[in-house]
Amino acid sequence: MSQQPVSRAEVKPAVPLLDVLLRILGDMRSHTAGPYLYIGTADVERVACLVVGYWECLRSLGVEEGSDALFRDWLRDVKRALPGQGWAKAYLEEFHGDQERALLKYLGYVTEFRALPPEALASIPWHYSGEHPAAGVPSWTPVRPPQPTLDMLLEVRREIGDVPGRLGMFIGDIDVRRMAGFIDGYRLCLALAGARDEEYARFERWLQEEKGVPPGQEWTLPFLQSCQGDSEQAIRRLLEDAVEFRSRGRSAPETE
Repeated sequence: MSQQPVSRAEVKPAVPLLDVLLRILGDMRSHTAGPYLYIGTADVERVACLVVGYWECLRSLGVEEGSDALFRDWLRDVKRALPGQGWAKAYLEEFHGDQERALLKYLGYVTEFRALPPEALASIPWHYSGEHPAAGVPSWTPVRPPQPTLDMLLEVRREIGDVPGRLGMFIGDIDVRRMAGFIDGYRLCLALAGARDEEYARFERWLQEEKGVPPGQEWTLPFLQSCQGDSEQAIRRLLEDAVEFRSRGRSAPETE
């Protein structure tokens, strides 16, 4: 796959995901109601995949997270607060559908984790190869060029092929809100690192001009309706549209 440039802007150091989550928490605590910083309306399923998409972008940039990489393991193995169904569903059930309380519980764990002393971080079980993250030195300077969102979507399309359910490799439960959150997280990571990802903005305009997405709306509801409520088919339609957009040369950089 030929990589298209994100922008000519110089890429800055990436912003740690946990820093972003703490910014969201601070905004939620300072306001009585949304929209909130980066997420708009509180929606735990969408935020859960925003986290996954952000992490996917950090991985593509090749940054070293240091002890931040232990957060999920700490939440699961130490706090016992990451059940098999995922934190979003579990916390939402605990709070009887209250999105904000469920999200605040998750973000509270981020605060608690960030306050851990070095010895507590070092004691978190590490089940993977390589050096324990608590011993590593974080580096948020990208070692690889930013991968545009369209390239990421084309990679997802290639990975899932035509196998039903394989989208779950990327977003867990297959739901258009979760896929939208995944894209949100990926793009937010790029934006905070100084990459404007202008190609995706052109893709969104093209969806409005050529694919019937109403102006001012995102793809999720129109595509879900056109696919009779089938989230997997709606997401696959988005991915096929990404293929078509790229193949038509619509992503060529605009002249300055």
